[in-house]
Amino acid sequence: MNIYEAELLNDTGEWQSMHGPHLLRLTYQRDISRDQLIKETRKRLGEDVPSGLKARWLKTLQAMWPDVQKGEQFSFFMDRHGNGHFYHRGQHLGSLHEHEFSHAFLSIWLGDDSGYPKLTRKLRGEL
Repeated sequence: MNIYEAELLNDTGEWQSMHGPHLLRLTYQRDISRDQLIKETRKRLGEDVPSGLKARWLKTLQAMWPDVQKGEQFSFFMDRHGNGHFYHRGQHLGSLHEHEFSHAFLSIWLGDDSGYPKLTRKLRGEL
């Protein structure tokens, strides 16, 4: 069952590296609660992220993220400085000004060791 459709947008239209700017846009195919989003993010953030740092990031996301309804878009924009910005239904939710977070978050979908290799290849334009 598809949870979301994903697309990656950037200045060139081609994947080059994890350096921004990049916009990852997820269009949800079913309702998903904030708690479920946090739970999945916790599982998928890299194991190399120190537990204290991961806990701080997740606490920030818990306060920032809403529940998402079927058909809604949830987006993450990594700017050219590595800052991360979240949007829901086109409205800015908040930002994390930490390149390490932006890289770890985008790696969920775009990293070489992503848990979604077929989706990663699609987003990178490798399929």
